[in-house]
Amino acid sequence: MGYLQPNELVRCRRVSRAWSEAFSNPAILLPLLKKHYPWTQEVKNLCKNRSPEKIPQGRRLFDQVASRYHHLEQGKPRSIRKYRLCDDFGSAGDREWYQVQPWDSHASHMRRFIDRQFAEALWTFEDGLLVYPSADHQFLVLMDLETDRQFMVPFIIRGKVIRRVRLQKRLLVVEWAEPKAFHWLNDSDGVHRHFASSFDVTRSEEQGWNIVPRNEWKIMFLGHPLSERDRFFSSHSNTHYVIYIWQPNRSLYTADEDAPIESLSIWDISKTSSYRPSLDPTGRLRDESPDDSPSIVARFGFRDLEFFDIRQRGCPSIQRLDITDDSQAVEITENVCIRPEDQPPEPFGIPQPITTSIPILGNGPHWRREFEGVLPPYRGNCSMQAETMRFDGFIMMDPWYGVIAQVTVLEPDLGFCLHFDPWTWVQNQIVHLTIQTPRSSVTCVNWDFVGRGRLAGCEKYLVGENCNRELVIYRFDR
Repeated sequence: MGYLQPNELVRCRRVSRAWSEAFSNPAILLPLLKKHYPWTQEVKNLCKNRSPEKIPQGRRLFDQVASRYHHLEQGKPRSIRKYRLCDDFGSAGDREWYQVQPWDSHASHMRRFIDRQFAEALWTFEDGLLVYPSADHQFLVLMDLETDRQFMVPFIIRGKVIRRVRLQKRLLVVEWAEPKAFHWLNDSDGVHRHFASSFDVTRSEEQGWNIVPRNEWKIMFLGHPLSERDRFFSSHSNTHYVIYIWQPNRSLYTADEDAPIESLSIWDISKTSSYRPSLDPTGRLRDESPDDSPSIVARFGFRDLEFFDIRQRGCPSIQRLDITDDSQAVEITENVCIRPEDQPPEPFGIPQPITTSIPILGNGPHWRREFEGVLPPYRGNCSMQAETMRFDGFIMMDPWYGVIAQVTVLEPDLGFCLHFDPWTWVQNQIVHLTIQTPRSSVTCVNWDFVGRGRLAGCEKYLVGENCNRELVIYRFDR
């Protein structure tokens, strides 16, 4: 039996009743499971058991793992599920969803112009939890992909314009704006007050999830226009929130057209607070509120960013924005496409990502170093959370410039890559999906994930969005 593949072992059960009993014996199947799939979590759990042959439902365990990797190796999901996403405009005709627009140019491209833009996705994923705007419920919904159970996020959408949704460190942050401008910069640009609301996501006693509001804060002092030219990007940990603001200079008296207004602010959001600045336009209640409301702990203007050598100016290069696990520093990763010297000409250039760490508190020195890994070119789809590509060539397509998005699961050494065809993508930008396991690699044309050009998931499922405002989930486990 050691010469047979797992799918062949399953087919052998159809020959006769005796073969069915023989090829269903856990004493035979479980050692073969360890041989063929030693990297899976199921096998690691088996190794902890002193008598794996006596484990009940050994056949079911073998069939689950074999079926999952059979579909991964074929590049075909076992099932496909689609969930309708909310439209940009609500039932009352007011705009309720307007994501921050991507940059038109970026230094990660050789000619600085982005070849294909993707709008930022308004859904988010972390460790098996998916948060998305459900058209059926007209609410933000948290779905546990292990159990398929859904939970409502206690956040009212009506009367707000949602700009971004992000789940990190079991903390859900929703960035939103008021639909009406409170003052106008000119005849076309009105300033809208922007806020962020956070929610703690914790496991409940009944194998469910509790989504509890933590706090709310005003993310910009003067607000922000709802326009295609004004942009802000953010990230957060469980205790801190960082926002980078980039706005065009609208002054009529400046001669430096390549000098947008830039700033970087860091908030402490660790404490639970009942104060809601969106309900207090004048700010009178803030003085009466406790000291547990979110507060700014560091603010950097354009001169500070110039000193740290991370000012972006007219051609941005920033592609990742992170807060360290100990919440002591902010990390800004820039990705610049360069043309190597003294080497054969490379038509797409070579990426040169550099990370700069800035201390959150104090006046300590900043740390500038080469980024460990390779980042794909910026196309707007991943905001400031671009997935790292590996140096050893695993999953990373050749050329690197054709990669759109990637998901790498390090423990089983498995990955998914959404990319253009390396030979014809300049003339025909057809999107392909490559699935690579420790023992196989398959590439096929994909139309289900081209809506936002973003991927998320693990070896059991893959999440993306199509062009019909549908969230698409490839299930390889069931």
